[in-house]
Amino acid sequence: MSGPVIEALVETDTSAYIITTLALLGGILAFYYFYIYDTHEEEEEQQPQQQEEEEDEGEPIEPRDFTPKELREFDGVDGRPLCVAVNFNVYNVAKGRSFYGPGGPYEILAGRDGSRMLALMSLDKADLKDDWDDLSDLTPFQRDSLNDWVIKFESRYTKVGKLIQSRE
Repeated sequence: MSGPVIEALVETDTSAYIITTLALLGGILAFYYFYIYDTHEEEEEQQPQQQEEEEDEGEPIEPRDFTPKELREFDGVDGRPLCVAVNFNVYNVAKGRSFYGPGGPYEILAGRDGSRMLALMSLDKADLKDDWDDLSDLTPFQRDSLNDWVIKFESRYTKVGKLIQSRE
């Protein structure tokens, strides 16, 4: 091999080395940002939510069965108790008042069966049923989504009863 060919190979290897090094450094910086720095920010954002969950549950609610009409009284308005039904279970969500209470982002669920809306991941009033909803038309994907919500509600809120169709 002659001199110019060797010089070209050395230049190519040096350029490849520099490009590879820069790519690795970029990868390390991306890893740091997305897995370390971003996770730290999420922990800081969760602290207010944890404080929220430590809020008072309000007056105790006697465990009982609720019809959809009876549940409407538990909407948190004017200091009333605050409940949401999910998959036929009724939960006291008073410690999440800033979410489910008047003015909260999920206030539409207060005093209602939120199962369909949660399964559909929707806050559209068109997805809200005022009467009994047997949820029989949910797809398997929607059922899985609803079951995930049940797990969240069971871990955060006190179950205070069952949602029943009627007292008859």
